[in-house]
Amino acid sequence: MTYGKLVAGAVALLLAGGAMLPLGAGAADLELKMQFASPDGTPWNAMDRRFAAQLETIMDGRAKVVFFPPNSVTPFKDWLQATGSGLLDIGFVWHPVLPGKFPQMELLTLPGLSKNQTISSAVYWRLREKYPALGELFTKEDNVVDIATFVAMGAHIHSKAPVATLGDLKGKVFAAQDSAGVEVLQKLGASASVMVGPDAYLALQRGAVDGVLCAWGWVNNFKLNEVTTYHTLVNLNPGTYSTVMNRDAYDKLTDDEKKHLADLLPVYFFYNTTDGAAQAMSKIPPENILTLSTADQDALATTMRPMWDAWVEKANAKGLPGQEILDETVRLMKLYDQN
Repeated sequence: MTYGKLVAGAVALLLAGGAMLPLGAGAADLELKMQFASPDGTPWNAMDRRFAAQLETIMDGRAKVVFFPPNSVTPFKDWLQATGSGLLDIGFVWHPVLPGKFPQMELLTLPGLSKNQTISSAVYWRLREKYPALGELFTKEDNVVDIATFVAMGAHIHSKAPVATLGDLKGKVFAAQDSAGVEVLQKLGASASVMVGPDAYLALQRGAVDGVLCAWGWVNNFKLNEVTTYHTLVNLNPGTYSTVMNRDAYDKLTDDEKKHLADLLPVYFFYNTTDGAAQAMSKIPPENILTLSTADQDALATTMRPMWDAWVEKANAKGLPGQEILDETVRLMKLYDQN
C-alpha cells in the first residue's frame, strides 16, 4: 500500500469519528490525536494514557487527547510521516525502523556499549549538550518537534529452543529489532532480518523464525512470551526512540505549556520502561532464563568491536569527531554506573 492510500484511509477514519476513544469530556480549544502503541492492559498503553492525562492537566482543559487503536491510523514504520502530516498530533518514532535516518543514535545502539537504559539515556542527554549535532534528529520536512528521545532496554535472545551457547545460533533464523542486531547475529552464523514487534510475533507463531533479538519491552507489549519459551541474556544493542509532536500543533501551545511539556520527559518514560521489563521477566520460570559462559561472552565482545570502529568512521565522514565522541560515551557510561 502506498503512503498516499494510507493517508486517504486514515483521513476517512478520522472523519468517521466512531473509532476515536476520547479521554475526558467537554469542549476544548485543541484536540490532540494520538494512536496507541499497544493494546489495553500493556505498559505502553498505560504510559500513553498517563501522558495524555498529564498533558490535559498541563493545558488546564484547553486541550483534549483523542486516541485511536493500535495500527488504525498508521502502521509502526510510518508513524513519523503520519505525525508530520497531521494525521496524528503526537507520535512515537522507533529509530531502527528507519535505517540510516538517525546516524547519531546508532552510537547508543552499538552492541555491548549500553548496559543500562536509564544510565544510557542520561549519558545521551549529556552528550547532546557537548555535541549538539547528536540531538539534530529531525528535518524541517519532517514537520515535527522532538518532545523526548531515549535509549531503550538492551536486546536479549527470545527463542523457542534454548540458546545456551553461541554455537546454538548457527544455522538458525532470527528476527531482530534493528540492523545492528542483524549484523551481530549474522556474524555469529545465524540468518536475521529486521522486524517490528507485531511482525516478529506472527513470524514466531508461523515458525518462520526460531527467535527474536529484542528488548524485554517487546516481550511484554507484543506478547512474545506466548510464542517463545527460552530467554538468553546478552544485553546487546538497545534501540532508541523519540516521542514527537506535529509542529503545527506544537506552535499552538503557549510558552508555559511548552515548558511544562518538557518537564514530563523523565516521569513519562522511565516509569514505563523499567516496569515493562520487570513485568515480562516475572512471568518466566527461572530455568528458562539463560546466560552465556564467560568464554562465549568474551567471544561475543570480540565479534562486536569492529562495529564500534565502523561507527567512528561513519561519524568522521559526517564531520563529527567520531573517536572523541565514542571515548566520551564510554567514559560517561562508566562514570554514571559507578555513582
